[in-house]
Amino acid sequence: MSKNRYRHHKTNRHKKYYLLASFTLLLFGGAIIFYFHEAHKTTETAAADETRQSTDLITAIEPRDQVSSTIEQTLVEKNFSGTALVFKNGKIILNKAYGWQNQSKKIKNSISTQYCIGSVQKGQTAYLIMQAIKAGKLSFDQKLSDFYPEIPNSTQISIKDMLNMSSGLRINEKKIEALNTTDTQKILAETVRLATFASNTSYSYQPVNYVLLAGVLEQLYQTSYQKLYQKYIIDALNLKETSFYSTKSSQQALSYNQSLAGLVYAPASTSSYADELGTGNIFMSAEDLYHYYQSFFDETHITANERTELWSPYAGETYASGIYNQKNKYYGHGIKARFETFVNFSKDGKNGVILLSNVWTQKNGYGSLSDQLYKKVVAQ
Repeated sequence: MSKNRYRHHKTNRHKKYYLLASFTLLLFGGAIIFYFHEAHKTTETAAADETRQSTDLITAIEPRDQVSSTIEQTLVEKNFSGTALVFKNGKIILNKAYGWQNQSKKIKNSISTQYCIGSVQKGQTAYLIMQAIKAGKLSFDQKLSDFYPEIPNSTQISIKDMLNMSSGLRINEKKIEALNTTDTQKILAETVRLATFASNTSYSYQPVNYVLLAGVLEQLYQTSYQKLYQKYIIDALNLKETSFYSTKSSQQALSYNQSLAGLVYAPASTSSYADELGTGNIFMSAEDLYHYYQSFFDETHITANERTELWSPYAGETYASGIYNQKNKYYGHGIKARFETFVNFSKDGKNGVILLSNVWTQKNGYGSLSDQLYKKVVAQ
């Protein structure tokens, strides 16, 4: 072999060794990076799981003092079915479920069970309106005519009038129900077409106000109410047990009538929930509802002044933005398809009772029970 050929052969051999060594180093380095990346992911996942487990352990709260023990005794005596969450001095002292989520399948209600909150959702639509106002997209004084000029007297109806249900708006809800559709755009269009105006603009509980407010939000953001709710409430407040009505959900409770023979399943149609655009087709756990209301007091998403303005009723009235602003407390009530929600909490947000039920038991529901339990909380 000539000297030049030898050198060429030697050089090629060195190149092969170099390439092999480089490739080996790359593989080794990649393996190390992958290992530490996966180890980090595993650590993060484990930490997240530990946090969730810890949270579950914290939220499943049995009676620990005289107040919570007395409250649970009352709930059992009343044959309450649902979830009760009680908080005192800023701490949850009871979070417990009773009765059946699905009687035929023998699934009991749990603290994760979601119940339709009915008209309590109106307050959440109002919360979305407040977020639009904060973003400079809307004002309390803005007129309905800016969005739906075809509605009678819309030039005189403000956003605040609608929030306080003092707009004079009326509608024949049976005609909306007769549509028998889940298409919210058709429901909204028919609502606009059928809306009328009554000369008496003092407070009158008319859900049409909130259906139209949902439509206003859709126009402002050019997206669906459902997507807005997901972004600004579920995601922003980190709610884990909140959803729109779905026949496929394993967490949403079934609703029942209480009869002499026992519980009787009382289903509602999908279209009847769709009719409740912005007004009553959300399902929540008691803890998610608690955290939603607490967000009004931690000033992360809404300031104290904004809360005061949003929940401020007109003179001589108590209703504003889904809340009854009473002398010494705030009160909320929702009912839909035999589900019933009651919320009572103090003006500082530190004491309260949340009852979510999936059984209709009497003409007046659990209203008196909710008031009775709240008095027990604030009395001691």
